[in-house]
Amino acid sequence: MRSKLFEERPKTAKTSRERWVRVMPDNGDGYHLYDILEEAAIGRILFDATDNWIYDGDALTVEEQEDVAGFISGHHKEMDKLISGL
Repeated sequence: MRSKLFEERPKTAKTSRERWVRVMPDNGDGYHLYDILEEAAIGRILFDATDNWIYDGDALTVEEQEDVAGFISGHHKEMDKLISGL
């Protein structure tokens, strides 16, 4: 299930590598990703009905992909709590 925070409006996510990514919902089950500083498209993240995701692109590292997918699905807050508790 996709985050209800988006409701078809673009948002900006910051990855752990200090990259700013503009996340723009498309008309399907995915999001177009743009690097704000580079002013370039960097791929898409697609979600299925069970909230599994896949990155379609080659610009982001695995860690950055997880950051953006977590931002979209709302899991980034849960992960921040978990990491701070370690």
